[in-house]
Amino acid sequence: MYCGSNKTAMASQRQIAEAMMRLIQEKPYAQITISELCKSAGISRQTFYTLFSSRENVVTFTLQAQYCYAPELPQFKTEEACSLRQLCRGYSNYIFRNRDLLRLLVENRIDYLLYDSLYEALEACDCFLNAVDPCTRRYAASFYAGGVSCVARRYALEGCATSPDQLEELLMTLFTGKLF
Repeated sequence: MYCGSNKTAMASQRQIAEAMMRLIQEKPYAQITISELCKSAGISRQTFYTLFSSRENVVTFTLQAQYCYAPELPQFKTEEACSLRQLCRGYSNYIFRNRDLLRLLVENRIDYLLYDSLYEALEACDCFLNAVDPCTRRYAASFYAGGVSCVARRYALEGCATSPDQLEELLMTLFTGKLF
């Protein structure tokens, strides 16, 4: 995926991402071709492959650029860590706010891409377990991203009926191990 600062390339990335979101609302993701995506975005296949390596890469870009959630809380100083409660509250609100997108990802069996987006956001977050050694922090980021993405999947499959407060308590219960 292109990560540079060329304004034309960045505009083309946005065009492709917007076209993908339009198309995925009209038809199943598995039926969307690169050619169709390029035509809808008004760009060439060469431009597409200069900016993205696959359709999945476009969805990942969209998740990171438009639907990213990182637990960067303005009231924290960089050296201060987020609490588990704050993480659970933030992610429950994220799941609730983005329920239509999550439903779309689950219906198209591409919700696994959410994990990567959440993991990368936690890795980049200065307030996520900043006092823990880097190896343990990576495992923890993987664990939390996996847990949140699985809860988001179940939430969509259950019809998005759970409130943000219920989701927060569910995440707290799961992440603290109180069920065992």
